[in-house]
Amino acid sequence: MTLCFGIMEVLSIFSLIAAVMLTTSSVTVGAVVNVSLLEFVLGGKRDYTRWELSGPVFDIGFQELQRDYGGTLNFTQVRFFNLTYTSCWNLGEMPVLWASENYYNDPSNSTVRAIFGTGCPVSTDTLSDLAREWNIPYMIPMVGGPGDKSRFPTITSLAPLTWTDMHRNASVITRLMVANNWTSVGYLCSSTGPSYECRLRFDQHSEFRVNKRIYQFNLDSESVDNIKFALDTMKAQTNVIVIVAFKNLIRSIMMAAAELGMTNGDYVFYAFDYYDAPIGESLPLGTRPWMIDGLNDHEEEAKLAYRSLFVVSLANVKTPEHDRFSQDVKSLAARQYNYTYSENENINPFAMSEYYAMKILGVVLNETVTIDGVAAASDGAGLSKRMWNRTYNILGRQIVLDENGDRVADWVVNQLDPGGNAFRPVLQWSSSMKIFTAVTEEDGTPRQIVWYNRTSLPADRTFPADNHDSTGKPEILAPSGEHQPSQLVVPSWPSFSSLQ
Repeated sequence: MTLCFGIMEVLSIFSLIAAVMLTTSSVTVGAVVNVSLLEFVLGGKRDYTRWELSGPVFDIGFQELQRDYGGTLNFTQVRFFNLTYTSCWNLGEMPVLWASENYYNDPSNSTVRAIFGTGCPVSTDTLSDLAREWNIPYMIPMVGGPGDKSRFPTITSLAPLTWTDMHRNASVITRLMVANNWTSVGYLCSSTGPSYECRLRFDQHSEFRVNKRIYQFNLDSESVDNIKFALDTMKAQTNVIVIVAFKNLIRSIMMAAAELGMTNGDYVFYAFDYYDAPIGESLPLGTRPWMIDGLNDHEEEAKLAYRSLFVVSLANVKTPEHDRFSQDVKSLAARQYNYTYSENENINPFAMSEYYAMKILGVVLNETVTIDGVAAASDGAGLSKRMWNRTYNILGRQIVLDENGDRVADWVVNQLDPGGNAFRPVLQWSSSMKIFTAVTEEDGTPRQIVWYNRTSLPADRTFPADNHDSTGKPEILAPSGEHQPSQLVVPSWPSFSSLQ
């Protein structure tokens, strides 16, 4: 049974929820374990786990749990939402209040077996504390959250973790640097939007400090002059530039780079397009990322500049099962949530993670009750441990959870095809095999990386100081361009193949 409530008068509504829940949980004949699933979702129009996006995914997942395990597990779906809570900032710690006041007054009789949502940092942190005290699984649809699983043994993250591998010892760019024998790289960070994300990636990359140089330049404004100044400063330090910015700014940066002569093949740029769906202000780059509404008056110049750009993205495997699921979600969203997906809009990957979470919980709960008995279903730490370090086949995709309870994912490196029509994958990373491989053409031959205006990859930038050891922190370049050298430690990795 599904219970959905807009929480407008908190205390009276929660009394109603508790009463209905107890009645519902006691009427299913043949089920040996009552399982209440608490779901917390946002209102609003911008957040990636909001009501109209997560709701249909939860509903379909819940129906499948009932279908697959209804003879053993009696599921009740309880969803908390308030359309006036439109952002993580104003949602704050409210989910903890709602859950703690109304679902765990008597732990011995509680049927709560899992918490889902919210995708908001503050709510996630406080719900993590609650899940630890209650000893129940908390499935979060985001990267991060409490990382110390010795303190938070019931937290599982289902958002795809692409930045580091299963052991958190290599970043995407670090691996590419090693594969291409590059020893210096610069991060160009937007002053808005993903600025925190840029700092996080830079910090993770900067954990490795032997004979490597990394630099960061934070744009204090996004004017053309400031972008050119940043690029001009960075090109004195490195031939490899990582852009962490939204789609429109990436185009401005690449156009400025062209004007500075940095798209002639001597420099290489990387950008990120992890999710093939709109996330807040972030638009998917797509296969033609230079195409932006209202900015196509220099389309050919932009396309030429993008020949020096590589785009790192998730390896979103298309399967018939996933296609059918997507159609079901879109149909349900239109019928019951008043949300119509645009023609080329895909299911939000963070909302998808909620579905994966429900499927994984169902598998593990059923296993646990069958093998270890009913009492084991109340051991959240045990359930969570059973989920981890496993691979699940869901919708024809391999969903991998590492030994720390975080999802890892494969990813691809894309570049403009030789005809200049669209971006396509040229290199793929397997998180399970820990190796680069070339993408295979239809005739079975490996697809080749094309280094624009040259026959081999751009040369590394070396400095006299590279000939001896030094220490120091990775550098953040100031607007003035002043800097101090720093180095980056990179351990040895498995072999890499098909890079040229």
